[in-house]
Amino acid sequence: MKSYEEAHTPEELNRPVPYLPKKTSGWQTLFVSVLWFCLSGVSFYLGVQALKAQHSEKNANPIAVDQAKPLQLANPSVKSSLSDLGLWDSLGKWWNSTELFPTEGSKETGVSSGNDSKPALPQNDDEVSFRASTWFSDYEAMKKTVHLYNEIHPFIYGFKGRTTNNGDLYSLWGASQKHARVAELRSLNPRVKIIPTIFRWENKNEKISENIGMNGRNDIRDRHIQNILYEVDTYGFDGIDIDYEGMSCEKKEKFEEFIVILSKEIHKRGKILSVAVHPKTSAKKSGLKACKGLNEKINMDFAENWRGPMTHDYAFLAKHADRIKVMAYELHPRKYRNPGPGPQAPNVWIRNIIEYAKERVPAKKLYMAIPTYGYDWALNCNAKIKSVYWSDALRRQQIGVTRQPTNIDKVLAESKNSNSWTNLSRFSWVHEGKTYEDPSIWYHSEGCDRVAFFMNRKAFEEKMTLLRSYDLGGFSFWQLLSDNDPGISTYLELLVTNKLPPVPKAQTKPKNPDVKQTAPEDNQDQEEAKNNQDLVKK
Repeated sequence: MKSYEEAHTPEELNRPVPYLPKKTSGWQTLFVSVLWFCLSGVSFYLGVQALKAQHSEKNANPIAVDQAKPLQLANPSVKSSLSDLGLWDSLGKWWNSTELFPTEGSKETGVSSGNDSKPALPQNDDEVSFRASTWFSDYEAMKKTVHLYNEIHPFIYGFKGRTTNNGDLYSLWGASQKHARVAELRSLNPRVKIIPTIFRWENKNEKISENIGMNGRNDIRDRHIQNILYEVDTYGFDGIDIDYEGMSCEKKEKFEEFIVILSKEIHKRGKILSVAVHPKTSAKKSGLKACKGLNEKINMDFAENWRGPMTHDYAFLAKHADRIKVMAYELHPRKYRNPGPGPQAPNVWIRNIIEYAKERVPAKKLYMAIPTYGYDWALNCNAKIKSVYWSDALRRQQIGVTRQPTNIDKVLAESKNSNSWTNLSRFSWVHEGKTYEDPSIWYHSEGCDRVAFFMNRKAFEEKMTLLRSYDLGGFSFWQLLSDNDPGISTYLELLVTNKLPPVPKAQTKPKNPDVKQTAPEDNQDQEEAKNNQDLVKK
């Protein structure tokens, strides 16, 4: 319009004209709506794929998104239509994934990123049929692997006093350390149950007496129980593990009274009572044994006729404790007398222990504890016996011959100078007809022929397969250390995430009462107690 011309609006356009929508049918409206929804979905999907491709080309860092709830559609018919097209599953998987943009470190590429991620945790306690547990004194090793366990036993408490007790405990962790470490372990595995151990091995220099009410000192026993409860309450433990070993037979009834009282107090708090017991196997012939100071004779239906096992009545303790943990190790302790060199926990022995224990302990309360260590003996000289852990075994393998499985009969027959191996050959009858899953190293050092038995993943896995076949409550081992075969942790990762294949149920086999643990010597008691304390202090 030019500037000198007046604007002119026709009269009929000065009045507002109402909007008259065009009438459409219902099926057209539905068709357009569905078409719009599908095109929007396809556009959204293509856009995301383009962003993923661009992100992959730039090699940018992955963008983590919070875990979302599964996508829900109000109209089930639409969901059904998408499922028929195969789009619903794809959209649901994408929506519920934790990574929007897969990178080289994601599962989609199948390559580890190297970034720290939360490890898989064990199932909730009420969902677990076979619990993983361990004793430990190596805190750094525990931090790295706590996600692999349902229960852990910090090996930190002992008795104050030596030949007499006053009810008091000592702890290898200070007060602030206990608070901090419990919090840290729970942050690493919120489901783990922390049940610390109180340990005492009785010998002539250290007794378990007044703390369980011996010598008429129920007042000291009660003080001991109150000290235990104080620790559980103050530091928020999930229970307590009682590991009172090597007690002489007259302490059986007082120990049982102590367990009954402690059990009531622990259970009032909704906590767990665990008791570690000596291994037992069935006797060829049962009998009753009188012990001075006891009101009743001991039923000797087990083959291990020495003081420690006599005080641990499996059936009685199982009525009051939540966990009975059988210490199935030290079959061949660190000594040169009977039974001499050999593995610490061969399956032929573990099977006998399980079959004895299952007749007296409910399966879900019963745990088998197996070793992660071994010993090294001289075969033809009187040299020092040594403990063997994973790094020790790796060094010895460089200079010797490793056998797994180990058939000692065969080794003796094939070795040219085995007639000089008196430390082993005089006990050859112990090994007749037995082949051990445990590995051994045969080597020469410092003028002596030697043999070292140790633990690796293969032997550990075979023992665990045996335990799993019996439907036990779980397992433990002595003990978790940084110097264990790393393959053991790899196996446990599969166990706690239910990635192991099922095992056949165990079939009852003839018992072998001759495979039994022998009584330790007094000097062995002292040395073993000292070694345990040294391990705890590490």
